[in-house]
Amino acid sequence: MKREIVRNIVNKNESLRQKLFYEGFIFTDKKVDENAYPFYGMWKNYYYKDYTLLVSPRQRFYVKEAESAAMIMIGHAYNPFSMEHREEVMLDNLLQEYIKNDGSFYDELNRLTGVFSLLIIEKDGVHIIGDATCMQTTFYGCIDNMIAISSHTNLIGDIFSLEWDPFVKELVNYKFFHLFGNSLPGDITQFSQIKRVVPNYEYVISNNSISYKRFYYPVYHNITVEDIVKSTADLMCRNMSLIHKKWDKPAISLTGGCDSKTTLACTKDVFDKYTYFSYISSESEKVDADAAHIICDELGLEHTIYNISESDEDFSMMEEAKTILEWNTGDIVPYKRSEVRKRRFFDDISDFDVEIKSWASEIGRAYYSKRFSNRKNFGKNPTPRKCSTLYKVFLHNRKLLKKVDAIFEDYLNKFFSQPEQNAVPWQEQFFWEFRMSSWNGIVITGEHRYSFDITIPYNNRKILELLLSASIDDRISDKVYSELRQALYPKIDGTGIAITNLKHTSLRAKLENLYYILNKLL
Repeated sequence: MKREIVRNIVNKNESLRQKLFYEGFIFTDKKVDENAYPFYGMWKNYYYKDYTLLVSPRQRFYVKEAESAAMIMIGHAYNPFSMEHREEVMLDNLLQEYIKNDGSFYDELNRLTGVFSLLIIEKDGVHIIGDATCMQTTFYGCIDNMIAISSHTNLIGDIFSLEWDPFVKELVNYKFFHLFGNSLPGDITQFSQIKRVVPNYEYVISNNSISYKRFYYPVYHNITVEDIVKSTADLMCRNMSLIHKKWDKPAISLTGGCDSKTTLACTKDVFDKYTYFSYISSESEKVDADAAHIICDELGLEHTIYNISESDEDFSMMEEAKTILEWNTGDIVPYKRSEVRKRRFFDDISDFDVEIKSWASEIGRAYYSKRFSNRKNFGKNPTPRKCSTLYKVFLHNRKLLKKVDAIFEDYLNKFFSQPEQNAVPWQEQFFWEFRMSSWNGIVITGEHRYSFDITIPYNNRKILELLLSASIDDRISDKVYSELRQALYPKIDGTGIAITNLKHTSLRAKLENLYYILNKLL
Protein backbone atom coordinates (compact mmCIF):
# COMPACT_ATOMS: atom_id res chain seq x y z
CA MET A 1 0.00 0.00 0.00
CA LYS A 2 2.72 2.53 1.00
CA ARG A 3 4.73 1.68 -2.10
CA GLU A 4 1.79 2.63 -4.32
CA ILE A 5 1.23 5.84 -2.36
CA VAL A 6 4.86 6.84 -2.93
CA ARG A 7 4.62 5.99 -6.61
CA ASN A 8 1.50 8.10 -7.01
CA ILE A 9 3.11 11.06 -5.23
CA VAL A 10 6.15 11.20 -7.49
CA ASN A 11 4.08 10.48 -10.60
CA LYS A 12 2.02 13.58 -9.90
CA ASN A 13 4.71 15.85 -8.41
CA GLU A 14 7.77 16.27 -10.57
CA SER A 15 9.44 18.47 -7.94
CA LEU A 16 9.43 15.55 -5.46
CA ARG A 17 10.94 13.03 -7.87
CA GLN A 18 14.47 14.17 -7.13
CA LYS A 19 13.74 13.93 -3.41
CA LEU A 20 12.93 10.24 -3.66
CA PHE A 21 16.11 8.30 -2.82
CA TYR A 22 17.98 11.62 -2.85
CA GLU A 23 21.71 11.17 -3.51
CA GLY A 24 21.02 7.45 -3.90
CA PHE A 25 22.28 4.70 -6.18
CA ILE A 26 21.56 1.15 -7.25
CA PHE A 27 23.96 -1.36 -8.82
CA THR A 28 22.44 -4.50 -10.33
CA ASP A 29 22.50 -7.00 -13.16
CA LYS A 30 18.70 -6.93 -13.32
CA LYS A 31 17.26 -5.25 -16.38
CA VAL A 32 15.51 -2.08 -15.22
CA ASP A 33 13.50 0.54 -17.06
CA GLU A 34 15.49 3.74 -16.54
CA ASN A 35 12.60 5.88 -17.77
CA ALA A 36 10.06 4.45 -15.33
CA TYR A 37 9.57 4.79 -11.56
CA PRO A 38 11.68 5.67 -9.61
CA PHE A 39 14.21 6.96 -12.18
CA TYR A 40 12.09 8.83 -14.75
CA GLY A 41 15.08 9.11 -17.08
CA MET A 42 16.79 11.53 -14.65
CA TRP A 43 19.41 9.23 -13.07
CA LYS A 44 22.99 9.07 -14.33
CA ASN A 45 24.19 5.69 -15.55
CA TYR A 46 27.30 3.57 -15.97
CA TYR A 47 27.49 0.15 -17.63
CA TYR A 48 30.17 -2.48 -17.15
CA LYS A 49 29.80 -5.98 -18.55
CA ASP A 50 26.35 -7.17 -17.41
CA TYR A 51 26.02 -4.60 -14.65
CA THR A 52 24.14 -1.32 -14.53
CA LEU A 53 24.83 1.49 -12.06
CA LEU A 54 22.15 4.17 -11.72
CA VAL A 55 22.96 7.24 -9.63
CA SER A 56 20.53 10.00 -8.62
CA PRO A 57 21.06 13.40 -10.27
CA ARG A 58 22.63 15.12 -7.23
CA GLN A 59 24.97 12.28 -6.20
CA ARG A 60 28.61 12.18 -7.27
CA PHE A 61 30.27 9.08 -8.68
CA TYR A 62 33.67 8.33 -10.18
CA VAL A 63 34.95 5.38 -12.21
CA LYS A 64 38.43 4.03 -12.96
CA GLU A 65 38.93 1.00 -15.18
CA ALA A 66 41.94 -1.26 -15.64
CA GLU A 67 42.36 -4.43 -17.63
CA SER A 68 41.53 -6.65 -14.65
CA ALA A 69 39.03 -4.54 -12.69
CA ALA A 70 36.80 -1.51 -12.54
CA MET A 71 36.51 0.62 -9.39
CA ILE A 72 33.60 2.93 -8.60
CA MET A 73 33.37 5.50 -5.82
CA ILE A 74 29.88 6.79 -5.08
CA GLY A 75 29.89 9.86 -2.87
CA HIS A 76 32.85 12.02 -1.87
CA ALA A 77 36.24 11.67 -0.19
CA TYR A 78 39.33 13.66 0.75
CA ASN A 79 42.72 12.63 2.10
CA PRO A 80 44.21 14.67 4.98
CA PHE A 81 47.52 12.78 4.73
CA SER A 82 48.25 13.64 1.10
CA MET A 83 46.01 16.75 1.06
CA GLU A 84 44.28 15.41 -2.04
CA HIS A 85 40.67 16.49 -2.55
CA ARG A 86 40.03 15.16 -6.07
CA GLU A 87 38.21 11.83 -6.15
CA GLU A 88 39.57 10.98 -9.61
CA VAL A 89 43.14 11.07 -8.28
CA MET A 90 42.31 9.18 -5.08
CA LEU A 91 40.41 6.52 -7.01
CA ASP A 92 43.28 6.06 -9.44
CA ASN A 93 45.66 5.58 -6.50
CA LEU A 94 43.30 3.09 -4.88
CA LEU A 95 42.95 1.06 -8.06
CA GLN A 96 46.71 0.90 -8.59
CA GLU A 97 47.23 -0.25 -4.99
CA TYR A 98 44.42 -2.78 -5.33
CA ILE A 99 46.00 -4.33 -8.43
CA LYS A 100 49.30 -4.75 -6.54
CA ASN A 101 47.45 -7.06 -4.11
CA ASP A 102 50.02 -6.54 -1.34
CA GLY A 103 47.76 -5.01 1.32
CA SER A 104 48.72 -1.42 0.53
CA PHE A 105 45.21 -0.82 -0.86
CA TYR A 106 43.70 -0.95 2.63
CA ASP A 107 46.37 1.37 4.03
CA GLU A 108 45.47 3.92 1.38
CA LEU A 109 41.73 3.42 1.91
CA ASN A 110 42.02 3.94 5.67
CA ARG A 111 43.52 7.38 5.15
CA LEU A 112 40.39 8.69 3.44
CA THR A 113 37.75 10.89 5.02
CA GLY A 114 34.33 11.11 3.41
CA VAL A 115 30.87 9.70 2.87
CA PHE A 116 31.08 7.08 0.15
CA SER A 117 30.58 3.52 -1.07
CA LEU A 118 33.30 1.74 -3.02
CA LEU A 119 32.42 -0.95 -5.58
CA ILE A 120 35.07 -3.07 -7.29
CA ILE A 121 34.16 -5.28 -10.23
CA GLU A 122 36.57 -8.04 -11.14
CA LYS A 123 36.54 -11.64 -12.29
CA ASP A 124 35.79 -13.13 -8.86
CA GLY A 125 32.69 -10.96 -8.37
CA VAL A 126 31.61 -7.57 -7.07
CA HIS A 127 33.34 -6.19 -3.96
CA ILE A 128 31.67 -3.70 -1.59
CA ILE A 129 33.46 -1.48 0.95
CA GLY A 130 31.97 1.40 2.92
CA ASP A 131 33.48 4.57 4.37
CA ALA A 132 34.87 4.48 7.92
CA THR A 133 31.47 4.25 9.65
CA CYS A 134 29.22 3.58 6.61
CA MET A 135 27.62 7.01 6.85
CA GLN A 136 26.85 6.30 3.20
CA THR A 137 24.65 3.34 4.00
CA THR A 138 24.95 0.41 1.62
CA PHE A 139 22.62 -2.57 1.37
CA TYR A 140 23.14 -5.73 -0.64
CA GLY A 141 21.61 -9.06 -1.57
CA CYS A 142 21.08 -11.74 -4.21
CA ILE A 143 17.48 -11.99 -5.37
CA ASP A 144 16.38 -14.55 -7.96
CA ASN A 145 20.05 -15.02 -8.94
CA MET A 146 20.48 -11.27 -9.48
CA ILE A 147 22.71 -8.84 -7.58
CA ALA A 148 21.30 -5.75 -5.86
CA ILE A 149 23.48 -3.15 -4.12
CA SER A 150 21.97 0.17 -3.08
CA SER A 151 22.02 3.14 -0.74
CA HIS A 152 18.34 2.63 0.17
CA THR A 153 16.51 -0.55 1.15
CA ASN A 154 13.26 0.59 -0.41
CA LEU A 155 14.98 1.28 -3.72
CA ILE A 156 15.85 -2.42 -3.88
CA GLY A 157 12.41 -3.32 -2.55
CA ASP A 158 10.70 -1.25 -5.24
CA ILE A 159 12.75 -2.71 -8.09
CA PHE A 160 12.38 -6.33 -6.93
CA SER A 161 8.85 -6.05 -5.39
CA LEU A 162 10.01 -7.29 -1.98
CA GLU A 163 7.77 -7.81 1.05
CA TRP A 164 8.58 -7.14 4.70
CA ASP A 165 9.98 -9.80 6.99
CA PRO A 166 7.27 -10.75 9.59
CA PHE A 167 9.75 -10.42 12.47
CA VAL A 168 10.56 -6.81 11.50
CA LYS A 169 6.85 -6.02 11.36
CA GLU A 170 6.50 -7.33 14.90
CA LEU A 171 9.56 -5.43 16.12
CA VAL A 172 8.66 -2.00 14.74
CA ASN A 173 5.14 -2.30 16.17
CA TYR A 174 6.60 -2.82 19.63
CA LYS A 175 5.44 -0.07 22.00
CA PHE A 176 8.92 1.26 22.81
CA PHE A 177 10.60 0.67 19.46
CA HIS A 178 10.72 4.39 18.65
CA LEU A 179 13.14 4.99 21.52
CA PHE A 180 16.81 5.18 20.48
CA GLY A 181 16.26 5.59 16.77
CA ASN A 182 14.87 3.71 13.80
CA SER A 183 17.66 1.14 13.44
CA LEU A 184 17.13 -2.60 13.19
CA PRO A 185 19.27 -5.10 15.15
CA GLY A 186 22.38 -6.76 13.74
CA ASP A 187 22.76 -6.23 10.00
CA ILE A 188 19.15 -7.02 9.06
CA THR A 189 16.74 -4.87 7.06
CA GLN A 190 12.98 -5.01 6.65
CA PHE A 191 13.55 -7.42 3.74
CA SER A 192 14.94 -10.86 4.56
CA GLN A 193 16.81 -10.93 1.22
CA ILE A 194 18.73 -7.71 1.95
CA LYS A 195 21.43 -6.98 4.54
CA ARG A 196 23.32 -3.86 5.59
CA VAL A 197 27.05 -3.46 4.98
CA VAL A 198 28.94 -3.46 8.31
CA PRO A 199 31.84 -0.98 8.64
CA ASN A 200 35.39 -2.30 8.30
CA TYR A 201 34.36 -5.32 6.22
CA GLU A 202 34.82 -6.09 2.54
CA TYR A 203 32.03 -8.06 0.89
CA VAL A 204 32.20 -10.14 -2.28
CA ILE A 205 29.10 -11.19 -4.22
CA SER A 206 29.84 -13.93 -6.73
CA ASN A 207 27.71 -16.61 -8.39
CA ASN A 208 24.78 -15.89 -6.07
CA SER A 209 26.96 -16.37 -2.98
CA ILE A 210 28.11 -13.72 -0.51
CA SER A 211 31.33 -13.72 1.50
CA TYR A 212 32.98 -11.10 3.69
CA LYS A 213 36.24 -10.44 5.50
CA ARG A 214 37.41 -7.91 8.03
CA PHE A 215 40.14 -5.62 6.69
CA TYR A 216 40.44 -3.22 9.62
CA TYR A 217 40.28 -3.47 13.42
CA PRO A 218 39.67 -0.47 15.67
CA VAL A 219 42.86 -0.45 17.73
CA TYR A 220 44.13 1.19 20.89
CA HIS A 221 47.41 3.14 20.69
CA ASN A 222 49.41 3.42 23.90
CA ILE A 223 50.08 7.13 23.55
CA THR A 224 49.59 10.20 25.72
CA VAL A 225 46.67 12.59 25.57
CA GLU A 226 49.11 15.21 24.30
CA ASP A 227 50.04 13.00 21.36
CA ILE A 228 46.37 12.23 20.64
CA VAL A 229 45.53 15.93 20.67
CA LYS A 230 48.47 16.88 18.46
CA SER A 231 47.77 14.22 15.80
CA THR A 232 44.00 14.69 15.83
CA ALA A 233 44.29 18.47 15.60
CA ASP A 234 46.61 18.19 12.61
CA LEU A 235 44.34 15.79 10.71
CA MET A 236 41.14 17.67 11.53
CA CYS A 237 42.59 21.03 10.51
CA ARG A 238 43.72 19.45 7.26
CA ASN A 239 40.22 18.10 6.66
CA MET A 240 38.66 21.50 7.25
CA SER A 241 41.13 22.99 4.77
CA LEU A 242 40.17 20.36 2.18
CA ILE A 243 36.40 20.72 2.52
CA HIS A 244 36.27 24.29 1.26
CA LYS A 245 38.20 23.21 -1.85
CA LYS A 246 35.53 20.64 -2.70
CA TRP A 247 32.42 22.76 -2.21
CA ASP A 248 31.72 26.36 -3.18
CA LYS A 249 29.66 27.27 -0.13
CA PRO A 250 30.45 25.06 2.89
CA ALA A 251 28.65 25.76 6.15
CA ILE A 252 28.98 24.56 9.73
CA SER A 253 25.82 24.05 11.76
CA LEU A 254 26.65 25.12 15.30
CA THR A 255 25.41 24.54 18.82
CA GLY A 256 27.10 25.23 22.11
CA GLY A 257 27.94 21.53 22.49
CA CYS A 258 31.27 19.73 22.66
CA ASP A 259 31.40 18.34 19.10
CA SER A 260 30.26 21.56 17.48
CA LYS A 261 32.76 23.73 19.34
CA THR A 262 35.62 21.34 18.61
CA THR A 263 34.85 21.33 14.89
CA LEU A 264 34.78 25.13 14.97
CA ALA A 265 38.22 25.20 16.62
CA CYS A 266 39.59 22.95 13.87
CA THR A 267 38.44 25.55 11.32
CA LYS A 268 40.69 28.27 12.77
CA ASP A 269 42.94 28.51 9.69
CA VAL A 270 40.03 28.88 7.27
CA PHE A 271 37.33 30.72 9.25
CA ASP A 272 36.67 33.00 6.28
CA LYS A 273 35.95 30.07 3.94
CA TYR A 274 32.85 28.95 5.87
CA THR A 275 29.47 30.28 6.83
CA TYR A 276 27.97 29.48 10.23
CA PHE A 277 24.36 28.82 11.12
CA SER A 278 21.90 27.34 13.59
CA TYR A 279 18.16 26.76 13.37
CA ILE A 280 15.19 26.88 15.70
CA SER A 281 12.34 24.59 14.76
CA SER A 282 11.11 24.10 18.33
CA GLU A 283 11.58 25.87 21.65
CA SER A 284 14.13 23.28 22.82
CA GLU A 285 16.51 24.25 19.99
CA LYS A 286 16.63 27.91 20.99
CA VAL A 287 19.21 27.29 23.74
CA ASP A 288 21.64 25.75 21.25
CA ALA A 289 21.10 28.43 18.61
CA ASP A 290 21.55 31.30 21.08
CA ALA A 291 24.71 29.68 22.48
CA ALA A 292 26.18 29.31 18.98
CA HIS A 293 25.35 32.94 18.23
CA ILE A 294 27.20 34.15 21.33
CA ILE A 295 30.28 32.08 20.45
CA CYS A 296 30.40 33.38 16.89
CA ASP A 297 29.87 36.95 18.06
CA GLU A 298 32.83 36.62 20.44
CA LEU A 299 34.96 35.23 17.59
CA GLY A 300 33.87 37.90 15.12
CA LEU A 301 32.16 35.37 12.85
CA GLU A 302 28.86 36.07 11.11
CA HIS A 303 26.23 33.61 12.32
CA THR A 304 22.74 33.10 10.94
CA ILE A 305 19.83 31.71 12.93
CA TYR A 306 17.08 30.25 10.78
CA ASN A 307 13.69 30.39 12.49
CA ILE A 308 11.54 27.55 11.18
CA SER A 309 7.81 27.86 11.53
CA GLU A 310 6.05 25.35 13.78
CA SER A 311 2.96 25.48 11.57
CA ASP A 312 2.44 22.93 8.77
CA GLU A 313 0.40 25.52 6.91
CA ASP A 314 3.55 27.48 6.12
CA PHE A 315 4.94 24.64 3.99
CA SER A 316 3.65 23.10 0.79
CA MET A 317 3.16 19.36 0.26
CA MET A 318 3.86 18.47 3.88
CA GLU A 319 2.16 15.08 3.78
CA GLU A 320 3.87 14.16 0.52
CA ALA A 321 7.29 15.21 1.83
CA LYS A 322 6.72 13.26 5.05
CA THR A 323 5.90 10.15 3.04
CA ILE A 324 9.02 10.54 0.91
CA LEU A 325 11.25 11.01 3.96
CA GLU A 326 9.80 7.92 5.60
CA TRP A 327 10.28 5.90 2.42
CA ASN A 328 13.87 7.09 2.04
CA THR A 329 14.72 5.89 5.57
CA GLY A 330 13.09 2.48 5.19
CA ASP A 331 9.59 3.37 6.41
CA ILE A 332 10.55 1.97 9.81
CA VAL A 333 9.04 4.70 12.02
CA PRO A 334 6.73 7.68 11.36
CA TYR A 335 8.56 10.98 10.95
CA LYS A 336 8.11 13.84 13.38
CA ARG A 337 6.42 16.75 11.69
CA SER A 338 9.06 19.15 13.04
CA GLU A 339 11.72 17.19 11.13
CA VAL A 340 9.66 17.36 7.94
CA ARG A 341 9.20 21.13 8.31
CA LYS A 342 12.95 21.47 8.80
CA ARG A 343 13.71 19.63 5.57
CA ARG A 344 11.07 21.60 3.63
CA PHE A 345 12.44 24.85 5.00
CA PHE A 346 15.98 24.15 3.81
CA ASP A 347 14.69 23.24 0.36
CA ASP A 348 14.34 26.98 -0.20
CA ILE A 349 17.69 27.99 1.32
CA SER A 350 20.62 28.37 -1.08
CA ASP A 351 23.09 29.96 1.35
CA PHE A 352 25.28 26.83 1.37
CA ASP A 353 25.75 23.62 -0.61
CA VAL A 354 27.17 21.31 2.08
CA GLU A 355 26.70 21.07 5.83
CA ILE A 356 29.59 19.96 8.05
CA LYS A 357 28.45 17.55 10.76
CA SER A 358 30.44 16.09 13.65
CA TRP A 359 28.48 12.90 14.21
CA ALA A 360 31.25 10.31 13.96
CA SER A 361 33.13 12.11 16.74
CA GLU A 362 30.72 10.52 19.23
CA ILE A 363 32.76 7.32 18.83
CA GLY A 364 35.48 8.89 20.97
CA ARG A 365 33.16 10.21 23.66
CA ALA A 366 32.24 7.05 25.61
CA TYR A 367 28.58 7.19 24.57
CA TYR A 368 27.43 4.05 26.37
CA SER A 369 29.34 4.93 29.54
CA LYS A 370 27.58 8.28 29.73
CA ARG A 371 24.22 6.78 28.87
CA PHE A 372 24.51 4.26 31.69
CA SER A 373 25.51 6.61 34.50
CA ASN A 374 29.25 6.78 33.67
CA ARG A 375 29.58 2.99 33.72
CA LYS A 376 33.17 1.96 32.95
CA ASN A 377 32.86 -1.82 33.05
CA PHE A 378 30.74 -3.60 30.44
CA GLY A 379 32.57 -6.89 30.87
CA LYS A 380 35.43 -8.22 28.78
CA ASN A 381 33.29 -9.60 25.96
CA PRO A 382 29.94 -8.84 24.34
CA THR A 383 26.94 -11.15 24.63
CA PRO A 384 23.70 -11.10 22.63
CA ARG A 385 21.79 -9.90 25.70
CA LYS A 386 24.23 -7.06 26.36
CA CYS A 387 23.90 -5.95 22.74
CA SER A 388 20.09 -6.07 22.94
CA THR A 389 20.24 -3.98 26.11
CA LEU A 390 22.42 -1.34 24.46
CA TYR A 391 20.10 -1.41 21.44
CA LYS A 392 16.58 -0.87 22.81
CA VAL A 393 14.48 -0.92 25.95
CA PHE A 394 12.43 -4.11 26.36
CA LEU A 395 10.44 -3.73 29.56
CA HIS A 396 7.75 -6.34 29.19
CA ASN A 397 7.84 -8.18 25.83
CA ARG A 398 10.47 -10.75 26.76
CA LYS A 399 9.62 -13.07 23.84
CA LEU A 400 10.45 -10.28 21.43
CA LEU A 401 13.66 -9.58 23.38
CA LYS A 402 14.76 -13.19 22.91
CA LYS A 403 14.22 -12.85 19.16
CA VAL A 404 16.37 -9.73 19.17
CA ASP A 405 18.99 -11.64 21.19
CA ALA A 406 19.06 -14.25 18.42
CA ILE A 407 19.68 -11.55 15.79
CA PHE A 408 22.59 -10.17 17.78
CA GLU A 409 23.97 -13.66 18.39
CA ASP A 410 24.14 -14.13 14.63
CA TYR A 411 25.69 -10.68 14.24
CA LEU A 412 28.37 -11.35 16.87
CA ASN A 413 29.24 -14.74 15.36
CA LYS A 414 29.59 -13.31 11.87
CA PHE A 415 31.02 -9.86 12.38
CA PHE A 416 32.29 -9.08 15.85
CA SER A 417 35.98 -9.85 16.22
CA GLN A 418 38.84 -7.96 17.81
CA PRO A 419 42.63 -8.09 17.47
CA GLU A 420 44.57 -10.13 20.01
CA GLN A 421 46.58 -7.06 20.98
CA ASN A 422 45.49 -3.44 21.56
CA ALA A 423 41.75 -3.96 21.18
CA VAL A 424 39.47 -1.08 22.11
CA PRO A 425 36.70 -1.87 24.65
CA TRP A 426 34.08 -4.00 22.94
CA GLN A 427 31.21 -1.56 23.59
CA GLU A 428 33.13 1.20 21.78
CA GLN A 429 33.69 -1.03 18.76
CA PHE A 430 30.00 -2.05 18.87
CA PHE A 431 29.01 1.62 18.90
CA TRP A 432 31.29 2.27 15.91
CA GLU A 433 30.36 -0.75 13.80
CA PHE A 434 26.70 -1.23 14.71
CA ARG A 435 25.04 1.89 16.02
CA MET A 436 26.70 4.51 13.83
CA SER A 437 25.75 2.89 10.54
CA SER A 438 22.45 1.34 11.59
CA TRP A 439 21.08 4.63 12.96
CA ASN A 440 23.21 7.67 12.12
CA GLY A 441 24.09 6.41 8.66
CA ILE A 442 20.45 5.87 7.76
CA VAL A 443 19.53 9.34 9.03
CA ILE A 444 22.38 10.94 7.04
CA THR A 445 21.60 9.01 3.86
CA GLY A 446 17.82 9.05 3.99
CA GLU A 447 16.97 12.31 5.76
CA HIS A 448 19.68 14.94 6.18
CA ARG A 449 20.78 14.84 2.55
CA TYR A 450 17.19 15.51 1.49
CA SER A 451 18.05 19.23 1.22
CA PHE A 452 21.83 19.43 0.66
CA ASP A 453 25.01 17.40 0.85
CA ILE A 454 26.58 16.38 4.17
CA THR A 455 30.23 15.81 5.01
CA ILE A 456 31.71 14.54 8.28
CA PRO A 457 35.39 15.45 8.88
CA TYR A 458 35.71 12.96 11.76
CA ASN A 459 34.70 10.06 9.49
CA ASN A 460 38.23 8.76 9.10
CA ARG A 461 39.58 5.52 10.60
CA LYS A 462 42.89 7.08 11.64
CA ILE A 463 41.17 9.93 13.48
CA LEU A 464 38.67 7.64 15.19
CA GLU A 465 41.32 5.23 16.45
CA LEU A 466 43.22 8.20 17.90
CA LEU A 467 40.12 9.35 19.79
CA LEU A 468 39.56 5.82 21.10
CA SER A 469 43.13 5.68 22.43
CA ALA A 470 42.30 8.00 25.32
CA SER A 471 41.56 6.41 28.68
CA ILE A 472 37.97 5.70 29.68
CA ASP A 473 38.10 8.52 32.25
CA ASP A 474 39.36 10.97 29.65
CA ARG A 475 36.70 9.87 27.17
CA ILE A 476 33.92 10.28 29.72
CA SER A 477 35.18 13.76 30.64
CA ASP A 478 35.78 14.73 26.98
CA LYS A 479 39.33 15.71 27.93
CA VAL A 480 40.71 15.24 24.41
CA TYR A 481 38.06 17.56 22.96
CA SER A 482 38.58 20.30 25.53
CA GLU A 483 42.35 20.15 25.04
CA LEU A 484 41.88 20.21 21.28
CA ARG A 485 39.98 23.47 21.63
CA GLN A 486 42.56 24.88 24.03
CA ALA A 487 45.41 23.98 21.68
CA LEU A 488 43.72 25.32 18.55
CA TYR A 489 41.49 28.22 19.61
CA PRO A 490 41.13 28.75 23.38
CA LYS A 491 38.87 31.77 22.85
CA ILE A 492 35.97 29.37 22.13
CA ASP A 493 35.97 27.92 25.64
CA GLY A 494 36.78 31.36 26.96
CA THR A 495 33.19 32.34 26.16
CA GLY A 496 32.05 30.07 28.99
CA ILE A 497 29.43 28.45 26.76
CA ALA A 498 28.91 24.73 27.39
CA ILE A 499 25.59 23.17 26.36
CA THR A 500 24.82 19.55 27.26
CA ASN A 501 22.11 17.29 25.89
CA LEU A 502 19.05 18.12 27.96
CA LYS A 503 17.60 14.63 27.39
CA HIS A 504 20.57 12.92 29.07
CA THR A 505 19.82 13.83 32.67
CA SER A 506 21.58 12.12 35.58
CA LEU A 507 18.28 10.57 36.70
CA ARG A 508 17.70 9.08 33.27
CA ALA A 509 21.27 7.72 33.23
CA LYS A 510 20.76 6.06 36.63
CA LEU A 511 17.49 4.48 35.54
CA GLU A 512 19.05 3.19 32.33
CA ASN A 513 21.98 1.77 34.27
CA LEU A 514 19.56 -0.06 36.55
CA TYR A 515 17.81 -1.42 33.46
CA TYR A 516 21.18 -2.56 32.07
CA ILE A 517 21.99 -4.46 35.26
CA LEU A 518 18.60 -6.15 35.50
CA ASN A 519 18.07 -6.88 31.81
CA LYS A 520 21.32 -8.78 31.32
CA LEU A 521 20.55 -10.90 34.41
CA LEU A 522 16.92 -11.80 33.68
